[in-house]
Amino acid sequence: MQTDLGDPSGETGIVAAYSYAARYVYSEVVVQNDNLLRLTPPTDAYQTRHRSVLRTEPPSLLERYQDKLGNITHRAQVRDPHKELVILTVGVVRLEALTQRPAEVALASLAGEPSLERFLSATPLVQPDQLVDDARKIVGQSAGLVEAVGAISDWIHRNIRYIKGSTTLVTTPQQVLETRAGVCQDMTHLALALLRALKIPARYVCGLMAPEVGETHAWIEYRHPQQGWIPADPSRGLSIADAGDLIKFAVGRDSTGATPVEGTFRTAGSGYLDSTAALVQFGRDSITIDDALHLIGPR
Repeated sequence: MQTDLGDPSGETGIVAAYSYAARYVYSEVVVQNDNLLRLTPPTDAYQTRHRSVLRTEPPSLLERYQDKLGNITHRAQVRDPHKELVILTVGVVRLEALTQRPAEVALASLAGEPSLERFLSATPLVQPDQLVDDARKIVGQSAGLVEAVGAISDWIHRNIRYIKGSTTLVTTPQQVLETRAGVCQDMTHLALALLRALKIPARYVCGLMAPEVGETHAWIEYRHPQQGWIPADPSRGLSIADAGDLIKFAVGRDSTGATPVEGTFRTAGSGYLDSTAALVQFGRDSITIDDALHLIGPR
């Protein structure tokens, strides 16, 4: 079980090791468990994946592929009877923070690209057409892309209270505006709806945030015409997130396309998520699967 993940030396940036664990428990024996796991960091402008290991207990048949948005996805099929499923992943990445503030560009100058249309249109969880007036009120006279993202991120941070358990997986941005409460997923959906209402391409991101032990985190990336996708974190009021403390797992038009774990199981009983935890450690260049298992400990 001791899988040591190398030494990414001789490169710039911040080296960090990550670990994630989730335990699912079932009231009756499960005869088949089939899951999609989006728990492997891609390599992009802000991060370079050096090592990654993914494992389940009981062992699963793993099939790796890239989905339509480029997310590294594993289909994990467990065929042995079980009453508990543990999903573990660890890895080492090199993180690169933004070196300069993105150049300001006028919203009116944003040209429509066919490939970006899916990040402007509505989804069942993000309805931008219903929030046009709200978006314009928040942004005010802001004519710049970066300024508009900043105004929306700041407004969400100041006006939406972080209250765990106050929403569900299908809570809409309109409901969040009414209750003024939610978690990072809800604040991200609200930011997506407001940005898309202003014709700013934006996508949902799921991953990990340093440095405290926690669960997965959600933020956005918005499209800059010259500088590509730029991270922003509305739950922290950051129009330009420090990519040096974020490890990206997957992107989506909303949360449904970037869910870390989703799947189905066959049993006569029921199942639930018993525990989950994640940790990012700066300056650590090796890690083992046992480190992930230690996060949730024995039952």
